[in-house]
Amino acid sequence: MLSLSELQSSQFEKTGEHFGNVLIVGLGMIGGSVAKALKERSLAYLFGSDRRHDELTLGIATHVIDVEAELNAEFIAKMDIIILATPVRAMEAVLEQIKPHLSATTLVTDVGSTKQSVVEAARKVFGQVPANFIPGHPIAGAEKSGVLAANPNLFENHKVIVTPLPNSDAILVDRLHRMWTAIGADVVSMDVVHHDHVLAGSSHLPHLLAYTLVDALANSERSQDVFRFAAGGFRDFTRIASSDPIMWRDVFLANKDATLESLDSFTDHLQQLRHSIEVGDGPAMFGVFTRAKSARDHFLRLLEARSATSASTVKPISIKVLPASLIKGEINLRGDKFLSHIAITIAALCEGVSDLSNLDMGQGVKVTLQALRDMGVVVEDFGGQRLRIHGVGLNGLKAPIAPINVHDSALSLHVLLPVLAAQKFAVTFIADDALSAQPFVDLLDIVKSMGASVTTSESGCLPFAIATDNQLINQFKVDVKGHSRQLKLAALMAGVMSQKDTELNLLDAIESDGVEGLLALFSCQITSKSCVKASSSIALAQAQKPRAAQLDMPADMDKAAWLILLASLSPGSRLEVGNLALSQINTHFLNLLIQGGAKIESSHNLSEPLSVVRPMDKASIKVGFTEFSGFKVSEEDVLSVRNELLLLCVAAVYAKGTSRFEGLQRLPYHWEDRITTFVDALVIIGVPCRLQAGVLEIEGCIPCGGELDSAGDYHLALAMLALGMRSRSPVTVNDCHKLLEEFEEFETIVEPLGFHCQIAQ
Repeated sequence: MLSLSELQSSQFEKTGEHFGNVLIVGLGMIGGSVAKALKERSLAYLFGSDRRHDELTLGIATHVIDVEAELNAEFIAKMDIIILATPVRAMEAVLEQIKPHLSATTLVTDVGSTKQSVVEAARKVFGQVPANFIPGHPIAGAEKSGVLAANPNLFENHKVIVTPLPNSDAILVDRLHRMWTAIGADVVSMDVVHHDHVLAGSSHLPHLLAYTLVDALANSERSQDVFRFAAGGFRDFTRIASSDPIMWRDVFLANKDATLESLDSFTDHLQQLRHSIEVGDGPAMFGVFTRAKSARDHFLRLLEARSATSASTVKPISIKVLPASLIKGEINLRGDKFLSHIAITIAALCEGVSDLSNLDMGQGVKVTLQALRDMGVVVEDFGGQRLRIHGVGLNGLKAPIAPINVHDSALSLHVLLPVLAAQKFAVTFIADDALSAQPFVDLLDIVKSMGASVTTSESGCLPFAIATDNQLINQFKVDVKGHSRQLKLAALMAGVMSQKDTELNLLDAIESDGVEGLLALFSCQITSKSCVKASSSIALAQAQKPRAAQLDMPADMDKAAWLILLASLSPGSRLEVGNLALSQINTHFLNLLIQGGAKIESSHNLSEPLSVVRPMDKASIKVGFTEFSGFKVSEEDVLSVRNELLLLCVAAVYAKGTSRFEGLQRLPYHWEDRITTFVDALVIIGVPCRLQAGVLEIEGCIPCGGELDSAGDYHLALAMLALGMRSRSPVTVNDCHKLLEEFEEFETIVEPLGFHCQIAQ
């Protein structure tokens, strides 16, 4: 071994680019990988110490370390970082050896998988844990051992847990974070006790089970056949039984209490499952397996998110509409997206099993469904938009293992937030960047009126932390502000969670959108107490809990309205939509088209007033080509049919004369943005129009065609595509990824019906 006098000072004194002289004590697979990662990135000058001299020799030969070192004053006093990569039970002896020579400015850390035992070892050696001793634990490894297994990329995109103590030197803690980050790790902090309990369940218990299973089968009478016919599942489950037995013996001895706690919990669950098998309780087993699958799928999503790079982007999707399409055919559309969210959620809250068919299974609905699965709801997926949902009751949801991520689905947030505000556990909601910047003050007011405690940002933006006092919600009366279907839905869901009667005061009248009829099919009794032009009041009688139902969902109104418009615009078209449930909003839109000249036939008299609550009886709608006349759309009309407002504007483009839309300033801000973007698109394709003081006027004409940008907005994309139906040249609509996410069956529907378009990515 070289002495210090034989080393060149230029090599020894701070020759590393960032971290100076780093000593690895224990050149096993983990210690060797840390050394090799630092060395290959030129981040430090590496010293190695190991009681096995052969490992040191190999470390030098394979360029894992630069210099062999001994744990004496000659080396220890000059180290910037010392990393203890020895077995857990050897930590105390190593600390005793380096103690006399250790500088207070030297960062000392470890890579052990238990932390309380390491902290206790430091306390025994030093009397109290030194400020420069900061434990750590890389969550990475392999079944191989020794310095020849060193992998310089082992820690890339893997977690490293740093467990600082209250008296830890902040500067050294920061240095430790920077060191791990420099070799590709994702560094997090955690307290020592919590670390040991978390790892007991996520790492230590699985190793114990793998060792036990292999040992039990190896000693069974059928061991030869078991191993001969073992397939991938056995291999994957028992892979970690090839790990270092000495190391894992030490881990279990060092983390005894936390491991036993996890083992006892697992044993209890195993006994329950054994009982289910013994008595033939299939539903109980299915529930366990379904919840486990949901939890593991969540874990896989975390891994996928961890491996995703910040540079990942959504590939741009453009759709070119070719003029002269002819819309012909009969179609039953997939279920309404808005109602599908509600049906799935109410079915989960029922006591009993609900069978739901023809659901919309777009991305937003999948967000709601995944959240319910994460909270213990058993869902059988039969494909073809069919689900069987095993209800857990109003208060039967279980705390999720992670925050509820609604991604970019505001509708998921509105349907789930009131439900979870009534549960017996706290929960946090998070979302993607775009939704996280949107304030939800009115929604939070509804949740607070339920008695829930809400923690959020000052502006009312996500994330939200929701907690309750574990009491059932009493009778409450809530005011719903604005012409918002989603706020009305949130208030109705709050009412469903009540065990008493509820009254919702809609300060701005909102026409029935089918939600009341859907809730009635689940035995939620809703009546209209009063209804005037300016406001209305809805009473929800909750004398009985919602009951399971068998439902075939009606067509999605947004998609149906778009296809009805396409057929109205194209000469020679003839379209029949056979499964549209009529609500006040649906009939309002259709009647506005009829007023403009549309030739629409319905199995229901569209001029006949609908009651506020109407079970979802399906109507057949037939429509053909129409030569529209100018539209006069009042403020009341605008507020009522705003989801289809842009489609009415497209009809106005192809209408004779001038169309006028009033009261646009009353729309929520995001709808004002849509209108502004749409008007800009009209200008691009040569449509005379004027937007001023909340009034939009459109002069009918034949658009010239061109390239438009939907800004990733679903409603804008539908409307812009419709603009190309009879344009003089093709219309290309960019940024259509959101449209294809929400309208998954787009390509399979439009081509058979005769809508000529080309999708480019």
